[in-house]
Amino acid sequence: MFEKFKKLVAEAKKQGLTSVDPEVFNHPIAQKTEWHPLRRGGANFQTHRLHSDTPDKLVFKATLGAKLFSGLFAVIGLFGLVVPIFIFFNQGMQDWALLMFALFFGGIFLAVGLFMLYLFALPRVFDTFYGCYYKGWHRPRHRMGSDAKTTDLNEVEAIQVLRERVRSKNGSYYSYEINLVMSDASRVNVTDHGKRDAIVADATTLAQSLGVPMWDGS
Repeated sequence: MFEKFKKLVAEAKKQGLTSVDPEVFNHPIAQKTEWHPLRRGGANFQTHRLHSDTPDKLVFKATLGAKLFSGLFAVIGLFGLVVPIFIFFNQGMQDWALLMFALFFGGIFLAVGLFMLYLFALPRVFDTFYGCYYKGWHRPRHRMGSDAKTTDLNEVEAIQVLRERVRSKNGSYYSYEINLVMSDASRVNVTDHGKRDAIVADATTLAQSLGVPMWDGS
């Protein structure tokens, strides 16, 4: 059994995962909670920041860097769409194959950029007045628990912070995530990016606001 555990730890280190001893948190739910990253991958820069615009709401909003990053893809895609069309109709270059090729790749960049912008811009809202967490610009009207769109804040036992080494073609970096740990030891991911200080600070603020512990596994 011990040898098997050593192999699991070694494999986790090899994959860049954080090895966490849940006993240090002295909580029964921590023993049942999984300590591998819930959301694999992640950006190498800060994508979200916690805001408290109103007394009853804490909201994770996209940073300017996240908006510019996704917007760059959209602009490249739009440029790739407009320029070939302009050349085709105004410069007399009637090459349909080249036009279709350019529009195809321009469309891909534009779609990817807009999709990333939507995902980044989607607010992560902690509504303490209604006692729920959700993603979106408007609070879902259905009852909590009827689907995965709304999370009951009364069921949150702790705020979990984890670290993961992400490998890319240009090297590797650490990404950090904030998860909600529920009373049944299940987890709900909130955000995931590469700035540890911001993650820890936001997780601490969130834990204090919800009156639950913050388990730092980073």
